[in-house]
Amino acid sequence: MNILLAFVALSLLILVHELGHFIAARRADIKVLEFSIFMGPKIIQWGKGETKYSIRAIPMGGFVRLEGEEEASDDERAFNNKPAGTRALVVAAGAAMNIFIAVLIVTIISLSLGYSTTTVAYLEEDSVLKEAGMEVGDRIVYYDGKYIFHPSDLSLFLYIYDGGPVEVAYRREGVKELQRTVITPKTSVYMIGISVSSGDVAASNRVEDVEEGSPADVAGILPGDVIIRIDDVTVDKRDDLYNYLQKTKNKPVDITVERNGETVTFHDVVPVERKTYPDLGVQFEYKKGNVFGAIASSVNYSLSTIRSVIYSLVWLISGKVGFSEVSGPVGIVSTIGEVVEMGRGFSEKFLYLLQITAFLSLNLGVMNIIPFPALDGGKLFLILIEKIRRKPIDPEKEAWISMVGFVLLVMLMIATLFNDIPKVIRGK
Repeated sequence: MNILLAFVALSLLILVHELGHFIAARRADIKVLEFSIFMGPKIIQWGKGETKYSIRAIPMGGFVRLEGEEEASDDERAFNNKPAGTRALVVAAGAAMNIFIAVLIVTIISLSLGYSTTTVAYLEEDSVLKEAGMEVGDRIVYYDGKYIFHPSDLSLFLYIYDGGPVEVAYRREGVKELQRTVITPKTSVYMIGISVSSGDVAASNRVEDVEEGSPADVAGILPGDVIIRIDDVTVDKRDDLYNYLQKTKNKPVDITVERNGETVTFHDVVPVERKTYPDLGVQFEYKKGNVFGAIASSVNYSLSTIRSVIYSLVWLISGKVGFSEVSGPVGIVSTIGEVVEMGRGFSEKFLYLLQITAFLSLNLGVMNIIPFPALDGGKLFLILIEKIRRKPIDPEKEAWISMVGFVLLVMLMIATLFNDIPKVIRGK
């Protein structure tokens, strides 16, 4: 069922994209020969005017066929006979429609569930931001010179963090000037090798699992033990233990537990340092019910996602991220299914589906305007060259360029299968 929903979502996104081309072509008085839902052989066709509408056999995507788009036409309303600026607008309209729909979807979600801001709501005791002087209520504006549209921006930039100090700029209520501070994100934590059971708000202090060979295992701590004290500090929840260990680092500690109604103390347990994802130790404000705030949040989220796609492509080319992290159609379908599965009821599943659909719509919009042959961006690039040369490109050469681009795209999709299929099999 989830796979079916994934295909429906992807098809809708492509149809929205093609609808953008269709509307723009109509507004520009370009003859539209066909608007097709799905691909492959025709099942049904209707329409008495110049535009034929059809439903095709393969339930994936769709397309718009314009007069003079694929080959030269003498019709004055043909695509090839329109000014370069008009053609560029028609080509770009597909991506613009994807971005518009994504903003609309995210706005609906934000009105229903609320939205995150870049204002600090909570700082962990060992947070590097807190140590640098930031407080609850401060709003992060820049990280390492890059504007922060949405809290997810920080996760993106931390993903490629390779060490060293980073400047953070923020605004504080009542202070006119932009505040600046320098931090060094933490890339390691100190642990004793246990996991604890989870409560409604925060993980409790009951040991759920003990890692074999860990300091806790060597000391004799067992699953089911309830940690009540570390040295002289009372432990009521996981954060009490975690925060204390980050202060003492690898110094020996005494851990006291309750076991079967008795109190047992384990002396000189030495925490070990483990490499982890860079962490700032911060949680951000969450708002709900503000229409204008929801719209602004939706726009910020969209700008954040668009920028993340561009950065990801640059990092892929530069080698900061590997090709193994690239997903193709199989990976995307699997991801949609996993996201939808997270929902506990129909309404929640539907909202999760909307959320991933908006994210993919933004990705589709941005990817399509990359100046690569066979993509809309490739067509825009050729129109730009034509404008610079002041004469049209030979249709045969343009068709050859598009064909080469299409072959390369097919090869890329095949390559991503070698990434996606093992991940799906492993369930990762």
